[in-house]
Amino acid sequence: MTEKNQKRQDILNSARALFKDKGFHSTKMEDISIEAGVGKGTLYEYFKNKQDIFDEVCIEFVDLIIDDIKYISNMDNTFKEKLLILFNEKLKMESEFANMSIDNILSSKNIISEKTVKTIIGKISEMYSAICSIIDKGKKEGVVVKNIQSETLACLIVGTMSEYLRLKFHNKEYEIKEDDVIFNLLYNGFAVKQ
Repeated sequence: MTEKNQKRQDILNSARALFKDKGFHSTKMEDISIEAGVGKGTLYEYFKNKQDIFDEVCIEFVDLIIDDIKYISNMDNTFKEKLLILFNEKLKMESEFANMSIDNILSSKNIISEKTVKTIIGKISEMYSAICSIIDKGKKEGVVVKNIQSETLACLIVGTMSEYLRLKFHNKEYEIKEDDVIFNLLYNGFAVKQ
């Protein structure tokens, strides 16, 4: 990574931490410059304003989710193991980036720009494609029922995962195990009956 790219990334990382701790409205450009160890003028070399930084942080977060799902899809694990890893990775991200989920980002319309909302909505289809890839591999393994469209199952997984992880996060539980009731209900709902 070039020095210029590294400085930009340092700014984004610092801003993300501040947005998490203080919220968007309470975070000032000066706070970001101090946290990143750069002058305010340097911030404006990379970003037009705080909104620009926030939008980039949100897009970067969605890209991290997509990259994680693609990585999980390419693992040599079984479908059930991949599904469990997917749940736990999402839970880990929710705990690291408190209150940052795609749903929360998109519902922050008074904060996030319309252009960024459109960008994220475009990326959501990429996320679903990556989850469908995991499901399709499960179908090839013979463990996922073949008569249900992968896109439908992806919606079921994402919806269940989002709501259940919100509950786990609220209860300060940061791991889902294979014998977890909700995980098993989901998995057994579309697993091939042996």
